[in-house]
Amino acid sequence: MEKTKEVIYQMLIESTGQHMLDSGGAYGRHWEKNQTRSLEDFENDETHEFFDTDTEYPYRVKSLFHHLVDSCDYLEAENKRFNDWINEDKYSYENPEGRCPSSMGDAEDYMSMRHDKEARTFNTYNGECDLSQTIQFVSVGDTYDCDVIALSIHNGCDVRGGYTDYKLFRIEEDYFYDWYMEEDRIQEALSG
Repeated sequence: MEKTKEVIYQMLIESTGQHMLDSGGAYGRHWEKNQTRSLEDFENDETHEFFDTDTEYPYRVKSLFHHLVDSCDYLEAENKRFNDWINEDKYSYENPEGRCPSSMGDAEDYMSMRHDKEARTFNTYNGECDLSQTIQFVSVGDTYDCDVIALSIHNGCDVRGGYTDYKLFRIEEDYFYDWYMEEDRIQEALSG
């Protein structure tokens, strides 16, 4: 659990640089904001989730840090295999067709190869999501076919760029996929 917390924290503060699509300017990127916080700051957040009720349409905000810590288990040996595979044909200016740890396509290729199933990529920005930051992940097969994912966190300004290197985790599926709460469930939670 401590290793998982540390890896998630390192992902949250990982610099993803400045992307040409960023429109937030200086200090508008998630990694810049997160770098001012320690692991203990994330652990000690008073609320893991809160409900904004000062609007006609109440909504929930769920801490990405706590969501991932509670639903993921870092796979150290599998990450080593992934990084070794990346390094076999590492991307560089001399090898622009090589592999890169932040490449969605390379994560898909690795997951397909390791699990012998078709890889699928999900981005929480493309649907209803209450998490405090966007995540992108690669899984294989149908939703419950494999409990291992390659996870990347969006740390930039614009969701089209600024993603961390992929890391592999075993997930507890029911909790991991619980990133959105319908309005009627919010009303129920607020009244109960």
